[in-house]
Amino acid sequence: MKSTILSALVVLTASLVPLKMKAVEPAAIINDTRDTDNVAALIADIDDPTNAFVRLDDGSNAGTGYSSVRAEEVIDYASKFLGRPYRRGSGGPKAFDCSGFTSFVFRNFDISLSRSSRDQYGQGVSISRNDIQPGDLLFFAGRRGGKTVGHVAIATSVNEDGTVDFIHASTTGGIRHDRYPDGGYYSQRFIGARRVLN
Repeated sequence: MKSTILSALVVLTASLVPLKMKAVEPAAIINDTRDTDNVAALIADIDDPTNAFVRLDDGSNAGTGYSSVRAEEVIDYASKFLGRPYRRGSGGPKAFDCSGFTSFVFRNFDISLSRSSRDQYGQGVSISRNDIQPGDLLFFAGRRGGKTVGHVAIATSVNEDGTVDFIHASTTGGIRHDRYPDGGYYSQRFIGARRVLN
């Protein structure tokens, strides 16, 4: 153990010599008042100090809990099942019903959703129609209409005109893309949206 520490000190000392660095007593650093404002010295030659450092998050999604990278992954994964048939009570991967599809897709990303669309409507965070983003869950009344949740889908994109494309398990066509508002079926049945992505 002593030889390992001694070897490390030799390497450290040898690396300081080419850099012409010298050891300084800690007290000398503390008592040196020439650089009292280190931050001011660091940013003295920078025109706009607020943009001088690397930003890991541009803040555009601050506080929303929304992650575009994660949403893209969810959507890409969901799209692998396009064309799979609709089957009531099925949770995949060969066939799906609507909530079976959403719970199957999100489970792949360690997000646990209830098995029914009504229960999923109680999960995550409620968002307004204008705040829908890719990866959010969209909820609709069933074929009979009304105010009771009967169908769920995953938003895939928000278009310039405000319409939202989504992927879902449709009773007619299985896993497919549709759009809301569509001026008809989905426009009349939209109930709300929830965000479950962190």
